Order: sequence, then C-alpha cells, then structure tokens
Amino acid sequence: MPFDQALRFASIWLASTSFIGLTLGAGLPAWLAVLTGAALIVALLGNRGGKVVERLATVTPISTSGWNLLVIVGFLGFWVDVLWVSGELLPAGVHFLMVLMIIKLFNLKLRRDYLHLYAISLVAILASGSLTTDLWYLPIFLLYLLAGVWTLLLFQLTKHQEETRMFPMSVTRRPQLPASVGHVTSQLVWLANGLALATFGLTLVIFFTIPRVSAGFYQKGFGDNIRTSGFSETVNLGAIGPIKRDPSVVMRVELPDSSRNEASRFYLRGVAFDQYDGKSWTNRLNYRRSVSEDATGTYVLRGNRSHAPPLLGETVRQTILLEPLDTPVLFAAPFIERISGKFPGVQSDLTGSAYLPFPSSSRIEYSVVSRSNPVLPSDFDSEPSLYPESFTRHFLQIPIQSERIAVLAREITHIHRTTYEKANAVQTYLTHNYRYSLDAPLAEQDQPLEEFLFIRKTGYCEHYATAMVMMLRTIGIPARLVTGFLATEWNEYGNYYLVRQQDAHAWVEMHLPNSGWIKMDPTPPSIESAGSGSSTWHALGRMMDTIRLQWSRFFVQYSAADQLAVVRELKAGSTSARNKALDSMSAFFSPFMAMLGGITEYASQGTIQPLVQVLGPVLIGLAVFLWLGIKRPWFKRMVCKKTPRDEQLIVQLYGRMIRHLARKGISKPAATPPFEFVRLTRERWRDAGSAVGLITELYCRTRFGQISPTREELSLAEDHLRYLMALDKP
Repeated sequence: MPFDQALRFASIWLASTSFIGLTLGAGLPAWLAVLTGAALIVALLGNRGGKVVERLATVTPISTSGWNLLVIVGFLGFWVDVLWVSGELLPAGVHFLMVLMIIKLFNLKLRRDYLHLYAISLVAILASGSLTTDLWYLPIFLLYLLAGVWTLLLFQLTKHQEETRMFPMSVTRRPQLPASVGHVTSQLVWLANGLALATFGLTLVIFFTIPRVSAGFYQKGFGDNIRTSGFSETVNLGAIGPIKRDPSVVMRVELPDSSRNEASRFYLRGVAFDQYDGKSWTNRLNYRRSVSEDATGTYVLRGNRSHAPPLLGETVRQTILLEPLDTPVLFAAPFIERISGKFPGVQSDLTGSAYLPFPSSSRIEYSVVSRSNPVLPSDFDSEPSLYPESFTRHFLQIPIQSERIAVLAREITHIHRTTYEKANAVQTYLTHNYRYSLDAPLAEQDQPLEEFLFIRKTGYCEHYATAMVMMLRTIGIPARLVTGFLATEWNEYGNYYLVRQQDAHAWVEMHLPNSGWIKMDPTPPSIESAGSGSSTWHALGRMMDTIRLQWSRFFVQYSAADQLAVVRELKAGSTSARNKALDSMSAFFSPFMAMLGGITEYASQGTIQPLVQVLGPVLIGLAVFLWLGIKRPWFKRMVCKKTPRDEQLIVQLYGRMIRHLARKGISKPAATPPFEFVRLTRERWRDAGSAVGLITELYCRTRFGQISPTREELSLAEDHLRYLMALDKP
C-alpha cells in the first residue's frame, strides 16, 4: 500500500476509534451517530478505490466555501444546543465535535486538513475518557494509540508529496525523489507496532508515577445516576416493586474475613422508617449529624439507640464498591460501627443509617465494620414491656385503618406469651400463608395493606414487611420498616457479592428490651432466591464482572495514596518492592486463575456441555485448516495466492490516467492500442505527451511483458500523474 493511501487509512482509523469511544461513553443521539458512522464508511470506501467510489469522490457537490459555511452553521447550532436543547456545555461540545469530524472527512486534501482531523480525534478520545470509567475504554484507547503512532509516522514519511503538488517538476528530467517515498513494508509494520507498544508501556509508567487529583468534573458523564427508590425520607408503599425488574449492578461487596456468608443471604441496610400513614412510610428521625473523623481517616458512628445495650454480636467487615446512585445513602450490613473511605464527610441519623452529604456522581469504594445484635437469653422469656412516650410515639404509631389487622394479629399470637415468640408467630404466618409476586397492583389501592392481607394475599417484600410492622405494633411490640438490598448472587471468581437493582428489599427491625433492634424478614426466601441458579453463560458473566472489578480497583480507583504506598515500598528495599509487585500481579490475575478452576469445576459437574457444543466444531475446523496449511503445499499456495502489489499499482495508475484524460475531452476508444493512444494524445495535448508516454510504457511492460516495475519507477509514474492532473486544459 502506498504511503499516501496508508496515511488516509490510518487517519480514518484514528477518527473511527475516537468516534466509537464517544458513542459508547457519551451516548450520542441516534441521528448523529448514524451520520458520523456513514461518513467514516464512505471515507474508508473512497480510500480503497473503485470506479464508482472514485467517480463520486471527484464530483463534490459542495465547494470549499460551502463547507466553510457548514462549519459556521454548526457553530451556531452548538450555541442553540447549549442554551435550549442539551442545556449543558459538554454534550453540546461533543455534538459539535462530531459535526466537525463529518465535515473534515470529506475535505482531506491538504496536510493541514489531516492535522485538523487529528486535533478533532484527540479531543474526542479525551472527552470519551472523561465520560466513562468502564473497562471497554481500554481496548478503544489501545486502538487509538496504535492508530496515532501510524499516523505520525506516515504523516512525516509523506511530507514531500504536498510540496510536489505545490511545485510540480518538469517531466523532461528525472526528479530526485526522497528516500521516504514508497510503500508500507514489513519493517515499517514492526517499527510502528513496536513504537505503539513502547508508548503504551510509557503510558503505564506515567500512570503509576505521576500523582493525580480525584475524579474529574465529568468522570461519570452527563447522564443521570442509577435511579433507585425506597431510600429517601418518604417512600410510598409499592415504590420498590418496579425497580426489582432492573438487573443493573449497583454495588459489589467483598467479605475479607470469610469466603461467603453461610446463609447465602447478605442484608445491606439502607434507611429505616418509623411513621406509616396507610399508604407511605416516613422517616421522622431524619435529623442528620456530621460524624467526626479520627486520625486514620475513619468515621466512627456512636450508638444513638435508646434502651439498647452495647452491640455484642458478630463483627462483619466489608469492602463495598458502590456505583453512582441518586441517593446519598451508604449501604452496609447492620449495624455500622466504623466506616472508612475518601468522603467529603459522613452523616448519621437517629436510626443508625449513614449518608454522604450529597449523592456521588462517580463510583466510590469504602470499608465498613458492622456488628449485629444477637438475641440475648434474657429476651427469650420476657413479655412485652412498657416504653417511654418518646419511644412509642415513633415505633408504636398506628394509622387509622381497619380493625381487622389488630384482630388478625391477636389471633396469631394469643397462644404465645413472650415478645420473641409473638414476633416469630407473625413472621411464620406471613411466610407460609401468602404468595410472593411482583405483578400485584397493590400500590394503586386506597388501603393497600388490607388489600394484601385479606383479599389478594399476594404481594412483594414491602407488603410483607409493612404487614408485620403494623401487626407487631398493634400488640405492643416496637417495630420499624427498613429498606436496603438482599444480596444472593455470589461471584466465586472474585469472592464477592454482586448486588443488582432487582435485589432491592424491605424487612423488619423489631425492638427487644435487652437485645435492642433485631432483624426479621417475613418475605418467603424461596421466592426471593428463585431463578438464581448458575449456568454456563451466567458463569461467563461473573468472570467478566470480576475483570471489570479489577480494572476499577487497579486503574480507576488508583490514587495518589496508592502511589505513595508504592514509593514507600521502593524506599524500604528492592525485596519488599518485588513482593509488592508480585502480590499486585497475583491479585490482578487471580480472576483468570479462578476462571480456569471454575471451568474445570463446571466440566466435572457436566454444566460445561453447552459451551463445548459451541466451541467444539470451531476448534475442530481450525485444527483441520492448520493441518491442510502444513501438510498440503497446494492448499497453502491457494490460500496465500495474491496478485503482485506493484502490478496492481501500475494498473491503477494507468486507469486513473485514462479517466483523467477522458474528463479533459481525450477519450480512448476501446479498439485503440495503448501506444496509438499515446500518439493521439500528443497531437491533441502536447504538454501531456511525456507523462502519458512514460505511464503507458510502464503499463505495457508490466501487463504484457511480465516485467514488474521498480519502486523508483512507480514513484516516478506517480509524480508524472500528479503533474498531468495539475496541467491546464488542452
């Protein structure tokens, strides 16, 4: 491939990678994405050649002034987009950038046009990098880096060609061509790819050595955060149901002290609610105080629960990677004692919930130490106690409702004496006598709770939890509703819980005089966990999610503090630094090792069969193809057979010359021999005779004499063709 054609191809490649990055990261409007993609395809086809495409390329319906006018119109459209359409500077700038790219793709004539396209592509790839932190950006960036190295090399190697267009040489003497003019060789391919690899290595060194500030202004992009429900100060009954159909990932939870919770159900507490008006829950204890930070960067949440002893339950340590949500709630196992993270501050309300000052616009990682409340032996025999009015006003409040709920609660618990037995009886009754379903339209009822308990007897977690809280309160047991997530999907390759929107859950916290707040869940667990069985494709999905987690941890979340730790290790000695590097590499590649172990496990269990059925024929076909290539020389020649490149080039040059002469009014009849056509051309256009004669001589010698032209002769023919195209009309 000649250098000029390779330069155009590399430039379009560069623009394409930046366009793909912006499309994936910014979510371009459909019409703009289609228009830009079509412009890239047309430019690529024009670079490959062909009669129809070349004819279309030579007939441009828009002049240079017309293109300049389109740029002005696009700039005016940018301000319209900023002020009335998008309403933001970044999306409007991205849209205008794509308009400029489309215009420039149809005007790649001079070297400055290529420079303009490079500048547009650079801004586009930088914008896509600031709009996303996802794993897909890595291959896009690598492709852009490879294309950038190629364009820089080819741009310098073709520097003489623009000078040739501006100052055409006389064809009567042999031009002294620079050594850089030629074609792409295998040596150049190795050089360019080696430079790209070295550049990527240098990029990694810069990434891990130069300190960085925290998240950029548009790190997440200008899209909305993941929308959640049930974590504000007021929640309507039935608000969680719609989001339980959304499989979007909201967080990943690692348990450093254990490989997996024995019960395989891990509760992540969000917000607690104390007041119910018959249709919605409200948190009246929503006063948030700022939590002080100690010297180690940890926020300690002191106990705010009255009538509760110090927490004595099992300590649970968690490391949570939380996606950008539209709520400031910090989720963790109940109840939070200490929380650590790179936060602007942490707040806590009177129910023990933790909050950020405002919702985060980017992914955050934090560590939590939680401790649950065990049921103390003294509460197994205690009867319902008397509480002060300040406590009962919040947790024994009952709305105006049907007396049937109170009657039902007394019927269920009348044979039981202690508080704990009564609560267990209510939980067992709801779990075994009602059916779980997300299709119950109870949120539209005037009395959704009565509709659930006595008519439909079908609902989801909010209805179960609300029913239990109200029934406990009618018999004098303090209780409140809690919303959060119930994690059940364990990723065995990364050893963490994968929590999705559909894991949103509501449960009950009941108060015991000596033990404090105790978690209870009346929702049928068998229904909640239905359909969570693993399959081959689910396993592959968990493998990819593990890789994305490592990407976020080692690249996206890598901060100046991590860099400082590496520097300290280097100062401590080479042995310590080597161990640190080996540990980091082991942690990064652990998902792949676990992946191999998981594939072996699936093979032993027989669940790998669908994957084998797909990959088996492909591997067999590849083996047969390689065997034929090695054992059958005729097959290898058939596969590798191709027309000599130099012969193709001289044929293309001759065809371009014939078409150019035809446009100048000198057409070649079909029956006219090539050299006869040279004589006719000299008679009608004397200045073009030498150029036409030289190109025709090389064409005939190659086509009919089977003598391939040298690289120097091809370069000379290209220069004569450019000279011919620069001549005035005959």
